[in-house]
Amino acid sequence: MSLPRLARITDYVTHWATHRPAQEALVGPSGRWTYERLRADVDRCAAALLAAGVRHGDRVALLGHPRPECFVVFLATASIGGIWVGLNPKYTLAELSHVVADSRPALLFGMLEDATQPATLHALRSLAPMRVVTSGRAVDGLSLSYEDFLDAAEPAERLAGAREQVRPLDPAAMIYTSGSTGRPKGALVPHRGLAHCGVVQAGRWYGQAPRKLCDLPLNHIGGLGDISTSILTAGGTVVYMPRFDPAAALRLVESERLTHLYCIPTQLLAMVGTPQWSQCDLGSLEYILWGGAAAPASLLRTLAKTGARLATSYSLTESTGSVTYTDPGDPLEVLAWSVGRVDPHYEVTLRPPGGDGDGDGDGDGDGDGDGDGSAGELLIRGDFITRGYWRSPEATRAAIDDEGWLHTGDLAVQEPGGHIRLVGRLKEMFKSGGYNVYPREIEAALEEHPAVALAAVVGVPDERWGEVGHAFVVAAGPVTAGELREYARARLANYKVPKAFRLETELPKLPIGKIDKVELRRRAGLESET
Repeated sequence: MSLPRLARITDYVTHWATHRPAQEALVGPSGRWTYERLRADVDRCAAALLAAGVRHGDRVALLGHPRPECFVVFLATASIGGIWVGLNPKYTLAELSHVVADSRPALLFGMLEDATQPATLHALRSLAPMRVVTSGRAVDGLSLSYEDFLDAAEPAERLAGAREQVRPLDPAAMIYTSGSTGRPKGALVPHRGLAHCGVVQAGRWYGQAPRKLCDLPLNHIGGLGDISTSILTAGGTVVYMPRFDPAAALRLVESERLTHLYCIPTQLLAMVGTPQWSQCDLGSLEYILWGGAAAPASLLRTLAKTGARLATSYSLTESTGSVTYTDPGDPLEVLAWSVGRVDPHYEVTLRPPGGDGDGDGDGDGDGDGDGDGSAGELLIRGDFITRGYWRSPEATRAAIDDEGWLHTGDLAVQEPGGHIRLVGRLKEMFKSGGYNVYPREIEAALEEHPAVALAAVVGVPDERWGEVGHAFVVAAGPVTAGELREYARARLANYKVPKAFRLETELPKLPIGKIDKVELRRRAGLESET
């Protein structure tokens, strides 16, 4: 599919409103937006933002679940050069307070249908001098209603002038990282990145009229980039689900004739465990996609029975979009471990940990050569990556070197044929008896067991070996720790076999749904002390 390559992500609103005005753009509990309506609503909100005093570079924060109205505010903010800051409703007040105090927004939108929202907004407003807008009615002494906010819009001429000042490399959004290794940092995501990566992804996965579910929060690159803006570049339809519900998601696939599911593996595991998995008509699905973690082989076998194509890719917040993709013909045994090959539109290399910074790395840079099996850190370069971290020059210099390479912190191996295998995080890798141990390799081996649904491995200090692995396993059937230990011994070198195996009903997760390995290390440490 040939798509226009526009300079700013918000340019696609006007493009599709001109070329496909009646096409559905957004669907949610509150209604349906055609591209013609989307343009009108974005223009009205953008003009109101200008009337409220928002200027180029100002931050606009929004607390809300995935809904069409929230995406409208993002597009309106970015279209005039503002920087949109998403606030995850799952965050505690302390987590929300950190983001607001750090980003210091000029305006805060509260778009939750929750009786506790006013108290949260009152607390957040005390952290920065900002105006507050709430969906529905105004809150006395706190906020303006969204409708009253829109009624104060600036003239159209001023809106056009503000938009002309927005450059492709200007940040469109600030996405705070999960903070699994420290306080969250705001990664500045550029217009160019969202537009370019969206078009590349559309060429990989989408047909002429993709319809994709969005049940990931918009403050995360998955919900904002991999789903919402990538579908926008393709002129497709995003169907929003404010709160993830595995059964309801499958019913939406049937009722909305969705063509694409993009989830994290834990969500897919929840879906296949519901009665609706066998009851709902999933025949409209062209692709089932996952990201953020590897999908267990047992899950892939279940997903394949739908007849949909299965695919995954590799991205992180700082890369804006995916830079590797699996191919449609890749077999299940490859999809279980590979994040694909490097897409030719990107510059990616592997560099041995502690490399000399010359950019040559251990791989060939384009992902097309045969790897030698040694692990290296994935590095990415291009004008689509993050513009840096908000108010954190030291963190920016640590992440992006003088030659423009983004250091992802992810360790990978390039296998013969170009497929990339993730083996862990630099900060997750541990040494046992002098050997480097990569948790993902152990997790993948354990997940091949038919009774294992999910596995997570962390390194724990050990007096004799320096560090040893502790495995946390969610079982899909009857299995014992002893059986898992013998299974691992038959497939892994001695030093890779975890010292401890813990069977769990579920694993702790970060707000986005990824496994919280900081918490697992804490639990493993407590266990090793007893």
